[in-house]
Amino acid sequence: MAPLRPELRQVLLSALEKRRRDDTIEQALGREARRAGLSYADYLEVAEAVRERARRSKAEAWESAKALSEEQQDQ
Repeated sequence: MAPLRPELRQVLLSALEKRRRDDTIEQALGREARRAGLSYADYLEVAEAVRERARRSKAEAWESAKALSEEQQDQ
């Protein structure tokens, strides 16, 4: 998978750090993308990266988001 742009990586990390109890990954990513002043297309890019990772690993979305963030830090 191609590395995420730095601003998208930051949105992903913020969503993981500021997770609310009943949030879906999409809600958290959307909230953090808006706070960062990013566009809807940017939100879709990071959300699709998380969804694709979840499909490939057959894991829950939050687990995939965490794995993706760790994977992106290594790149």
